Amino acid sequence: MKVLKFLGKIIGFIILTILTVIGLSYGIIAYQTSRTQINYQDQIKKYSDKYNVDPLLTAAIVKVESDFDNDAQSHQNAKGLMQLLDETAKHSAEVIGEKYYPEKLNDIDYNLNLGVGYYDYLFKYYNNKELALAAYNGGVGNVDKWIDEGLLDKDDPDISKIPFNETRQYVTKVLSNYNVYKTFYKDGLPTNMELSDLGQLSYNNYMKFIDQILSDIR
Repeated sequence: MKVLKFLGKIIGFIILTILTVIGLSYGIIAYQTSRTQINYQDQIKKYSDKYNVDPLLTAAIVKVESDFDNDAQSHQNAKGLMQLLDETAKHSAEVIGEKYYPEKLNDIDYNLNLGVGYYDYLFKYYNNKELALAAYNGGVGNVDKWIDEGLLDKDDPDISKIPFNETRQYVTKVLSNYNVYKTFYKDGLPTNMELSDLGQLSYNNYMKFIDQILSDIR
């Protein structure tokens, strides 16, 4: 009888632990869902498709740059969703063959066109996502210098070795958000209808999370 009681306690503890883990993991997913909302989906997809960039990566860049606030402006006067400096925006306009209108940098379409176009230019220049992101934040001159000095491998860069704290953290944050988006929204950007019901979206994302774990185990 004592053995049965002991086994009952063990089973009860295991069940409680499982339920606790499920509750905590669901809470984390719900939190992640609420903080990784994606706005301007149509425009993001439009310009990502134009430059053959993964829309989820574009969304991750926008998330870190401006948190989807089109009126965002940094202390360095970077503007809009993609936080473009005047000099960078002008260069991007030249690269993608557009006229430069500094007064339009807070225009959603214009900002995304220049921003995604500039990232595409950087990706083609380095043929590497991590280096392109580092250059988007820290500048091409600095990234080229780090490669020349052997701090970064041009083919397989270790982002933990990026000398600038801000740039290292920037690349880490973008890639972290990108990985979350790829887990949650592997079938594409969420629709406005999906985003209007965060409870259901959290549940859907949790099931995708569980499915990903089961797939990794198999």
